[in-house]
Amino acid sequence: LVQLHLTCKDCKVIRCHFRSSEQAQDWLRRLNSVVRPPARLDELFAFAFHSCSATLPAERDLHEEICHAGEHVRGRFKGEVQRMGFSNHSAWRISDINNNFRLCATYPEQLLVPSWVTDKELENVASFRSWKRIPAVVYRHQSTGAVIGRCGQPEVSWWGWRNADDEHLVQSIAKACTMDPAAIKPLTEPPMTPSQKLLILDARSYAAAVANRAKGGGCECPEYYPNCEVMFMGMANIHSIRRSFQCLRALCAQVPDPANWLSALEGTKWLQHLSLLLKASLLVVNAVDRDRRPVLVHCSDGWDRTPQIVALAKLQLDPYYRTMEVSRHAQTCTV
Repeated sequence: LVQLHLTCKDCKVIRCHFRSSEQAQDWLRRLNSVVRPPARLDELFAFAFHSCSATLPAERDLHEEICHAGEHVRGRFKGEVQRMGFSNHSAWRISDINNNFRLCATYPEQLLVPSWVTDKELENVASFRSWKRIPAVVYRHQSTGAVIGRCGQPEVSWWGWRNADDEHLVQSIAKACTMDPAAIKPLTEPPMTPSQKLLILDARSYAAAVANRAKGGGCECPEYYPNCEVMFMGMANIHSIRRSFQCLRALCAQVPDPANWLSALEGTKWLQHLSLLLKASLLVVNAVDRDRRPVLVHCSDGWDRTPQIVALAKLQLDPYYRTMEVSRHAQTCTV
């Protein structure tokens, strides 16, 4: 028998058995033709699903919900805004500056920002942040009023560029938290004051952040962002994570050697990466919940490490995100 091994992204290995090498080669060609990148955009599965579900009565409701996603996505966004209590005071507003994704292709159409920050200022900030991923608020702690925001790195470069609107926006996020009723009303706990620094959590190491200046990136300079504290987490980039995962996968596929297995596992650095991720998310949780501080999270471009930290922090902070309702919405978005 001839075997064909399929290695999946989730570390799963599928072994297919064939009677001859010709049969295995034939199926290998078929699989390669399916998994290859599409030559045209309309070859993507989404377009085939769209046309198919529109013609099937049983799939019509799903088609309306997914393929015309604008209103139901906006409805969920507004529902989350109300659930987290943003609408209970005037320090925050919903901006439609990203309508039709005209400002940032990788951000939602509606963004939560301090109410006094104008859309013109947001446009200026977008020109200063990597991939135009401006500091946007994604979570509010209902007991403390502290928020979590996310963004891309500032494009400081070797020239040390500054952006007054970006500095103003970051300061405004902290200021809006001090105006939150939850930050003022407790009598048994110290209220949030303007002197309480906003935590800027940079997922990279300091060396990596400085090195990014050579490519036009960088990190926030404390002199230009007063009342902010910058903390570097030293998390590896996606390329290092991929190499580590490949080493882990190779280790799991080998015949186990009990005497050396734990040291080999340590050599993959996979547990180290997980530890740093959990440590970063816990820092966000403690800052928002215990210290009543707002947090702004970013790495280089604001994806990979940034959403992992933010999502883990939200899972720990809010039991709502551990319900079946949220899971169902996530599955719908994935489809």
